[in-house]
Amino acid sequence: MKIGIVEICEANHYTAVEALAYTYATVKENKITIFILEKFKSNYQFNHSQIEVVTFSSTQISVFLNQINNFGLDKIHINTIDKHFQYFAKINWKAEVILTVHNANIWFDNSFNKRWKLLKEKVKSTNLIQLKNTLYLPIKYFIKDFKKQQHIDKIVSQISLNGGYFLVYSDSQKQYILNINPKFKIKVFPFCIYQNLADLSISNKKIRICVPGSVDISRRDYQLLIDMLEKHQSFFNLHFSIDFLGYISKNNRNILTKILELEAKGLTVFYNQAFINDTEFNTRLQSCDIILGNLKVSLNSQSKYGETKETGVIFNMIKAAKPGIFPTAYEPLKELKNSCLFYQNHLFGLLESLVLDPSIIINLKKNIKEVVKDFEPVNLYQKLINP
Repeated sequence: MKIGIVEICEANHYTAVEALAYTYATVKENKITIFILEKFKSNYQFNHSQIEVVTFSSTQISVFLNQINNFGLDKIHINTIDKHFQYFAKINWKAEVILTVHNANIWFDNSFNKRWKLLKEKVKSTNLIQLKNTLYLPIKYFIKDFKKQQHIDKIVSQISLNGGYFLVYSDSQKQYILNINPKFKIKVFPFCIYQNLADLSISNKKIRICVPGSVDISRRDYQLLIDMLEKHQSFFNLHFSIDFLGYISKNNRNILTKILELEAKGLTVFYNQAFINDTEFNTRLQSCDIILGNLKVSLNSQSKYGETKETGVIFNMIKAAKPGIFPTAYEPLKELKNSCLFYQNHLFGLLESLVLDPSIIINLKKNIKEVVKDFEPVNLYQKLINP
């Protein structure tokens, strides 16, 4: 088969494209062409005879989509559309289309009433100090969403009528969509594959916790984490190192200030203020003992991790075969549940138990090393070719 993968988004969606490409490449007859924006080229270096990368300029999207449509492909994966919905809505695709859905509520359950309810929630939480972010921007995007939603509805309709599929990252997302319309064709496929990365945590003197993803206080509870580290500073100085594995944006520099204060008082902490490359990311991920998913599970009344969307944290677990820690409100992939620990109000007590009983992490690591075998490309291929 000739398979195309279209990616128009940010650099960190590379792993999702990689997962699709390497899985299709397990069959020698398949030829995979990845279509990406020129600015992301450095992230897409595939040393594989079956995988080709074609780049295009962000000013030529409409032209390039038409070229892709005439590329003679059997399947087209649209991995991320980003903000270019109007261009995709105009294409009558000749090949079978599989559209990746990152936020199920936006694609399938985003009526005017729900958008209006969400706008009212945001306006009620208006912070006069940050008026632009808390009042102006929600209203601006609410107005712009009228046209955007028309394009989204057209894309969904076209794919459904032409026998295409929607790809999601968990069974929970799939069930959420099927509850809305049981006729949709849904594939479940992971954001990330297991590639047998070396375990670099073996020689750790302290338990190393990794908090992956760009620092974003709207999506993750960094305040809970910082407060805990400050309250039990001497304990964490002695027993733990913390890796904030994602850049700290200008909008979250108050977190950086707190991290610097903790570091000055003796905490072993890793952090960075700029986007890091894939090699460094993997090395630091491989060096941790356990991953912390400090999620705000319900982002708002419309969006929830483990239901309408998935977190990249669980796929970092798969990528490096590392156990995870999550709030009890989050429901992880069923395959990973026995490789996770859960907290409600007492994260410190859970982390303290890892020091008191080292066998907890040892056993979790053993569990996940068995589980991730199911996420090797050769074992995922049937998920892509079968309904």
